[in-house]
Amino acid sequence: MDVENNPMQWNDNLGLMGLVPNSLTFSQQQVNFILGHSLRSVYQDTLDSPLPEPLKTLVAQLEAKFQS
Repeated sequence: MDVENNPMQWNDNLGLMGLVPNSLTFSQQQVNFILGHSLRSVYQDTLDSPLPEPLKTLVAQLEAKFQS
């Protein structure tokens, strides 16, 4: 399809940005909530799985080192 004759094609990006409502802005607290919720839902199965034995051993060694 010819881009020049396509009325649905926007070539003026600045003109298009003027049509976007300003209600798409979020506070930092909202962004943190949305990202946290999204990441938690993606990685929840990993968080729920048990820690592998080699990592358990390493954690125990690190805890012992920093407690003394």
